[in-house]
Amino acid sequence: MRRSLFPILLAVSLALSACGGGGGKHEAKGNTNTTPSSTAPNKVQGSVASYDVAVGPPTRFLLGIFNEAKGPVGYGSVPFSFSFLGENSASGTPQPGPTATATYLPLPGSPAPPADTSKPVYLPTSERGVYAADVAFDKPGYWSVSVMLDLGGPQKVSTAFKVLTKHSVPYVGDPAPPSQNLTLSTPGAPPEAVDSRASANTPVPDPELHQTTVAQALAEHRPVVLVISTPTYCVSLFCGPVTEMVAGLAKDYANRARFIHIEVWKDYKAQQLNDAAKEWIDRSPDQDVNEPWVFVVGADGRITARLDNVVTRGELEPLLQKLPPRKP
Repeated sequence: MRRSLFPILLAVSLALSACGGGGGKHEAKGNTNTTPSSTAPNKVQGSVASYDVAVGPPTRFLLGIFNEAKGPVGYGSVPFSFSFLGENSASGTPQPGPTATATYLPLPGSPAPPADTSKPVYLPTSERGVYAADVAFDKPGYWSVSVMLDLGGPQKVSTAFKVLTKHSVPYVGDPAPPSQNLTLSTPGAPPEAVDSRASANTPVPDPELHQTTVAQALAEHRPVVLVISTPTYCVSLFCGPVTEMVAGLAKDYANRARFIHIEVWKDYKAQQLNDAAKEWIDRSPDQDVNEPWVFVVGADGRITARLDNVVTRGELEPLLQKLPPRKP
């Protein structure tokens, strides 16, 4: 697992990478081809927070914006402008690509928003979030995203990232892997392998997320809301809030879907992933593992939505409200 590419940046920039732990291939992290737009401490910078960006239909694209000296940027909306830079490197002549208007997604559990949320503002460094828009890329290779915004004066953010030929993580329309994930009733399962927040002396939290396997839910033709995360070993600290948000939905929508948490680590010290996590997020030999992920699976066993990194209740709840309640 490689450490964050930008250890000199303030905590918010770390928060834009994925969650993860110690050294080796399996440290979760952000887009491996993302670079900050500037290393100057008093410049607005961007960091691509999306995982598994690939050619295909419009999909969720995430960008974190921050200033080392003044803090993260949030709220309002910002214009995304994309350019294709080259198939094999980011040094080619930029070719204009798609544009989109991105809205701000605060991390679940964030403090109350500022009084005026109509425009981007600097936030306290303890607050984290990303800007999101649905974007389609038509060719693999290196791309850039640029943003013009006003923070008491015009500011431009530009950063490069890589678009893959195809997704390495299960995508919308794919059949869900029938995972035999660890549950509270799995014989001999260490508590911390069920949920990294547990131990021999600490019970597994959010028991409603650890009652059944994905395979069982699929066999019952039940919709599934699946969160894959490692709350204890999350460098970004996104995994815990996202997992807790899903647990809250599980209490409110238990009659509409099975809610399941898969812990990433079978044995963190030995750097062993849980087999179920491998089936979902460790499918490419040359890609690092990223989390958190949230997947929604329909009663037909196919993925209907997948959300990476920062996932909010406002994005998930409308999907659940469309599911028919299950009769007692």
